[in-house]
Amino acid sequence: MKNKDVFKNTWQGVDIEITCDVPNYISSYRKIYGYEMHHIEVRSISPENAPLPITETGYRSIFITEPELSANGGVLKYMTNYIEQEAKSKKWIAQQEKSRQFTLF
Repeated sequence: MKNKDVFKNTWQGVDIEITCDVPNYISSYRKIYGYEMHHIEVRSISPENAPLPITETGYRSIFITEPELSANGGVLKYMTNYIEQEAKSKKWIAQQEKSRQFTLF
């Protein structure tokens, strides 16, 4: 059975689900490198498929090593910091401004 952690969080009014597991198909990774590779999936669940700073579609898949994840405070802290960091990007800010503007055509 897979080791899977599921977190629910709300970011700026968007309910998100963060799932982290150690995929079986990367079992050789530990044998080679001495630590696990984790797979994190982020989904916006309400509103469904709402864009986030890390994804335009409401879904993002990330592979991250166990040492990197631990150094960043675990799954929830890593993802929260990642989303907050990307929310400061020019692309996200421009997208938010554009979504607030009405267009005639």
